[in-house]
Amino acid sequence: MKTLALVIGNNNYPGRSKLNNAVNDAFEISETFRKLHYKVIYKENCVSSDYGDLLTEFESQLPNFDASIFYFAGHGFQFDGENYLASIECPIEHPTKHSCERTCIRLAELTEIIRKATTKINIIIIDACRRSFSRGVASSFTQVNAPEGTIIAFSTSPGEGAKDSGIEGHSLYTGVLLKYIGREFLSVEELFKKTRRTVYNLSDGTQTSWEHTSLVGDFYFNTGQMIYSVSIPYDESVVKDRMFVSKGTDIDQIISDLRSCNWDKQNPAMSRFKLIAPQLLNKNQQFIIGRNILQASGYAYNATDFMDNLDSRLAKYNNDDENHVLNGILYEIYFDNNGDFRKGKFKTNCIDKVFALRHRSNFEQSFKFIDKALAPYRSEIYYVPGKADSTIDVDVLARNSTRTDFSGVEKECQTIDSIHVFDRDITQTINKIHGCGGNLSYLKKTMIEFLVAPEELVNLNSNIPIDNLCFEEPLDTIF
Repeated sequence: MKTLALVIGNNNYPGRSKLNNAVNDAFEISETFRKLHYKVIYKENCVSSDYGDLLTEFESQLPNFDASIFYFAGHGFQFDGENYLASIECPIEHPTKHSCERTCIRLAELTEIIRKATTKINIIIIDACRRSFSRGVASSFTQVNAPEGTIIAFSTSPGEGAKDSGIEGHSLYTGVLLKYIGREFLSVEELFKKTRRTVYNLSDGTQTSWEHTSLVGDFYFNTGQMIYSVSIPYDESVVKDRMFVSKGTDIDQIISDLRSCNWDKQNPAMSRFKLIAPQLLNKNQQFIIGRNILQASGYAYNATDFMDNLDSRLAKYNNDDENHVLNGILYEIYFDNNGDFRKGKFKTNCIDKVFALRHRSNFEQSFKFIDKALAPYRSEIYYVPGKADSTIDVDVLARNSTRTDFSGVEKECQTIDSIHVFDRDITQTINKIHGCGGNLSYLKKTMIEFLVAPEELVNLNSNIPIDNLCFEEPLDTIF
């Protein structure tokens, strides 16, 4: 069902009305809706003029959709018989009818837009009905009537208060809602029922969510279309590939054998994989197979052969400028089987072969994919593979010295005082990885793996020749 969502979150109210988590709530809801492939209109910390623009855009787009969702997190209240959703300019502590009309959305205004629309299902979610300044004012919402085909869900029952905090940086209500909203084939009414029960239990009975409904059809937020991340368009079971469960198909058996870490299973699995026409594999299957080809390479010779001839092997999996097998290979370098960033424990055994493809136009989209996936971790990495390459200069400061090995023999060496990449001193980190011994070329191999970068981009600058390096720590290696 084609769905349009308008999502608003307001924190920056004046004085003691300021909130902490409404924007967090709205942002996470909007991201979840995007993962569900909904069209999302999103705005945070709205001033009065924003509301007119948002409602106009929402109303003008509704004819193109089958369902609509409106979500609001912030201050909401009733005044003089009207229900209002406050912008951050609303004088919440001392409202007047005229100030409310100019600085708020009237709930009746929203329901009138929905009443005139042709959408079959309409969902309004208000995380705002409050008694106190924790998120609201002195009175709760007045009676509302849902237009036909509409469900209006409130975070509390009339007259109850609600907490701005509750679960993982969210209000109690939205935090619980987020736990259920992605569950497959859970009807909207069952979802709100589960949410109500959990909110009640977690608040020790002090908060009960409430809905008014005139739905005449069924709606499911997730019918299997949900993706793990906006930037990672694959199912969670292959992004967190520890969750993969074989359904017994031939392709699932290939995936299971590749994941086995047993080369007696991996080699024949690779042979069977090569015989399958690419169009018979969906993107999730190709992605997880790519991950496990990299994992198996270096152990299973058929996987190693695939990586040794990567350019030609991957070509047949290109489809509309996408290559999901290569996406899986790139993802496996940086992320573990729980979908978590490896934080320095990267899989670097084949990066020279993989990164050699970065300037090939037919693989360009894969390198854009990994660029997006790595965006949250830019402060933790030194290089992202792509066209915009630049040399990574490593500055090594050393001095000539002597050390006595365990046999009592004094040896000449070069003691490393510091290693800098950009403005970062990585001396202690490289000491733990590299230890003592080796020349500058050997150190460069360590740096390539640490930086996860192509050899040709890593340039080591040293103030003296190095042929037997060591660090300041006590000698633990025989030179």
